[in-house]
Amino acid sequence: MATEAEILAEVEELGRMTPEQEVLLYNIALRQEELGREPTHMLYEKMLENQDIMPLIERELLTYQLYNHGGSGAPKVVNLIVTLKGTRYCIIFGDEIHELRKVNVMGIHKDRQE
Repeated sequence: MATEAEILAEVEELGRMTPEQEVLLYNIALRQEELGREPTHMLYEKMLENQDIMPLIERELLTYQLYNHGGSGAPKVVNLIVTLKGTRYCIIFGDEIHELRKVNVMGIHKDRQE
């Protein structure tokens, strides 16, 4: 389990994730917590190709469960899950990440607000 100090030390060594990765992680974390553990699914092959998701998995901020219920011909599906380390990362940098999001907490695009 990563503590705040360990996360900050890792950020000092490796740098922060890109803004796109941080927003992606933050959005998945919000889906998990605020909407009662709503799953975030995607095709396994798409996940492997995604340049934003794989670094999050490599740094253990995000993990996944693999499902293949259809046998050999069915596509594999993953459920993306923010780890405790990922949740802490979002808390540490939450104010900055929140400002990067294109929508507010109600789902309204920030450029459409009046």
